[in-house]
Amino acid sequence: MQEKLIVIDNSVLQEYYVYYFDKYPKRKKAPVEKPFPISLNRFIAMKRMQQNDMKQKYKEFSVWLASYYKIANLKLDKAKMIYQFYFSDHRRRDMDNLMLSPKFFQDGFVEANVLVDDSGDILEIEFGSFKYDKNNPRVEIILRWE
Repeated sequence: MQEKLIVIDNSVLQEYYVYYFDKYPKRKKAPVEKPFPISLNRFIAMKRMQQNDMKQKYKEFSVWLASYYKIANLKLDKAKMIYQFYFSDHRRRDMDNLMLSPKFFQDGFVEANVLVDDSGDILEIEFGSFKYDKNNPRVEIILRWE
């Protein structure tokens, strides 16, 4: 079994900003501001166009991540993604509010040909418990395949 650890933290975001603002020099606002996608509660409160804009931003970010971590074009037809969230505080959070994370990242990974599709017969998803890391909040995605 092969495995790749994909870490999304502030240092990775800074590297993405270099790429993003080089590609779009007239833009001033970072498209992805935190390592964690927004909560489901905030997402459903957005207007449809804002939701689509958010999905597109994360899709582009995920395509870049695939290239950054050298997993683009794997074309996996059987894989597992394990999500682990490290927060900088001990606030209570609902696991289901972070269910958008897989959707946002999977769409980009399909676009980058990491996965041939993100349907349930191809991709298994698992969530770890929430963890605490005051100095380095992040999302870790473990991608496993045979």
